Amino acid sequence: ELTDETNDVRNILIDLAQRESMNLAVQIARSLISSLSRQVTLLRNTHRFAGFAVLKSPDIPSILLEMGYLSNREDERLLKRSSYRRKLIKSIVKSFESYFYDIS
Repeated sequence: ELTDETNDVRNILIDLAQRESMNLAVQIARSLISSLSRQVTLLRNTHRFAGFAVLKSPDIPSILLEMGYLSNREDERLLKRSSYRRKLIKSIVKSFESYFYDIS
């Protein structure tokens, strides 16, 4: 609740919260990349930033995970295989379990 704060204080507090949220998102992304890289082939440039509104929440760490591109025939072929999807999901779950275990 920031209604009693001045605009300057409000902006500073929101900026600090957003920076912390972005730092946590980077940690989550690194955990995901580490886990996924043991199971599947990743792009060279695995971690990028995007200006999507859903990724800019000031109070919730947010990430966007692209698991493949349907316009890429090899990605499409892999994504159609249930064994590949299971491998992806297991890596993602393991990554989140590890992340939340480490912060608790």
